[in-house]
Amino acid sequence: MAEPEEVTALGRLFGATARAHHEATGGPNPDWAYWYGEHLAGKIDAFVGFSPEIEVIAEWLTWADQKHRAEAPGQKWPYYYAGQILDRLEQDG
Repeated sequence: MAEPEEVTALGRLFGATARAHHEATGGPNPDWAYWYGEHLAGKIDAFVGFSPEIEVIAEWLTWADQKHRAEAPGQKWPYYYAGQILDRLEQDG
């Protein structure tokens, strides 16, 4: 299970990315996960231990979004996504 401090820090990064996305796009964007992936490239490396490609980051985010909507819609999404992604990577080894 991911360390709470790591989840909090990555969740904050996701939150900052969401604010940047909103400023850049002004609203809904069907390609949001790819946009986030581009924005997070190089910034997420310290959390995941390697430099994932944009498409990989987008896949993680899409997966976490689907899981959040199905299992925990009342939780703050940035921290939920962070915990789920970090736990998934830890399990995948």
